[in-house]
Formats: sequence, C-alpha cells, structure tokens
Amino acid sequence: MTLVLKCRLAMVFLILLATAPLPAQESEWLAFHPSVARIQGKLIRIQKYGQPSYGENPDKDEKVEVAILILKSPIRVKANTASSVNNQSVTNVSFVQILFPPEMVKTQEKYFDQEIVLAGNLMRGYKGEHTTDVVMQVKAVNPTGKPLY
Repeated sequence: MTLVLKCRLAMVFLILLATAPLPAQESEWLAFHPSVARIQGKLIRIQKYGQPSYGENPDKDEKVEVAILILKSPIRVKANTASSVNNQSVTNVSFVQILFPPEMVKTQEKYFDQEIVLAGNLMRGYKGEHTTDVVMQVKAVNPTGKPLY
C-alpha cells in the first residue's frame, strides 16, 4: 500500500469519524418513592380496560380514562433496594401514568392537552390499574423550578 493511499484512507476515516452522530446525552437518574421528582411533558388521556380483568374479558370490563404524561425527553429511575416494589431501575421511560390526588381531580381537566411540569413520587406500575411501567402520584402541578432531567 502506497503512502498516498494510506493518507487517503486516513483522511476518509477522519471525515467519517467527524461526521458520525454523537450519542444522545443521558438524563440524570431520578429516584423512586419516597423521593420527589419533577417531570415535564404533555398530559393526555387514553381509554383502557379496567376491572374486573383489565382487558382479558373486554365485554365485561369497565372502560376507564387514564391520565398519561408524554415526557419531553426520556427519563431513568434508580431502584430503591429497600422497597419490595421499586427494587428495579428503569431506563428510557417516555411516558408515565399520572395519579392525581382526590383534591386535584376537579381541577385536573384544565391541564389536559398541555405541556406541564409535575412534582410527585415515582413508583413502579404494579397494580392492575397501572398501565405503564412507571407511575407518578402527583403532589403539585407546575411547581416552581425546572424539571429534574
């Protein structure tokens, strides 16, 4: 292989290296309950099958509306090894089921189809009524401060 050919190959390699896309920056780790996390995204509602069998017998199951936050960017949530439920980390979470407390149920309507920030406790979805891998029990809507990711 001649010196000219080696130089050309090296130049092609450098050009390819310089134009290769960089890996996406990973978000900071959030934590499961009892920590409070802030997440941002668009709040939507979807219809799912509820009790008694959550879709196994659609003719007999109730249809329920579920609040889902489509996140502005994916999150990672670190395991809580002291918990029997939240003991596994999850990554690349793009949507979270939102559970509003009873005192917010009447006011939650105004937040649908909007970009919002929510503060609350994250937990693994483990019950029949949980429709996503990660669920948030909301403490505040549009809290002061930026999302923690």
